[in-house]
Amino acid sequence: MQRKHWILGAALCVLPVASQAATTLLDENFDALTPMLAVTSAGAFSAINGTNVDIVGGGLFGGLCASPASGNCIDLDGSNGNSQGVLRSNASFTLMPGVTYLLSYDLIGSQRGNTTSATVNFGPYTRVFTLASGDDTSGVVSNAAITVTAPTTAFLSFSSNTPGNVGTVLDNVSLTASSGAAAVPEPATLSLLTLGLVGIGFARRRRAS
Repeated sequence: MQRKHWILGAALCVLPVASQAATTLLDENFDALTPMLAVTSAGAFSAINGTNVDIVGGGLFGGLCASPASGNCIDLDGSNGNSQGVLRSNASFTLMPGVTYLLSYDLIGSQRGNTTSATVNFGPYTRVFTLASGDDTSGVVSNAAITVTAPTTAFLSFSSNTPGNVGTVLDNVSLTASSGAAAVPEPATLSLLTLGLVGIGFARRRRAS
C-alpha cells in the first residue's frame, strides 16, 4: 500500500503547473542602429508599402529624441519620396488564448512645432494618438495588456497619419508574454507521467494477485 502511494505521489509531482514567467518577444530601442534618413529597415522593424522613416540621434537631429526617448529614435515621417512611414515588425506573432501580452512604447510629439498623429496596431489592439509638438506623455504606453479568444497572427505596426517629413517620434518598443494558464507538458514530463501511471497499474495488479 505504501509503495502504491509513493508511485502516485511521484506521478503527481510531474504534472504541469501554472507558469507566471514572462517571455520577451521583442525589445527594440534603436540605439544599435546608425542614424540616417529615408531608411526602410530599422532594427526589428521595416517600413512597408513603399514608405520610409528616419533614424535620428546623436549628431543627426538628436534633439528629437527627447525624454523619455533617448539615444536613437524614429521619426515616423521619413525623408523624400513616400515619407509617411508605416513601420511594421519584421516578425509576426501568433497570439494564443490564455496568454497576456504586454506592449510598451514611447510615442512623443514631433518636437518641431507641429501637431502629428500616429496609429498603433497589434492584433485586436488599435490606438490612435494625436500629439502636440512637445507632448511627451500622452503617447507613452507601459504594459498595455492584450489578450485574444482564438489563435491570432499579428504584426506590430506604427503608422504615421501626418503627411510630410515631420512626424511623431517613436522609441523603446517592447513586447512580453506571460501566461497564467496551465503549461503544456514537455515530452520528458509526459514520459515521467506515463511511467508513474504504468507503475500504479502494476501495483494494483500485484495487489490483486
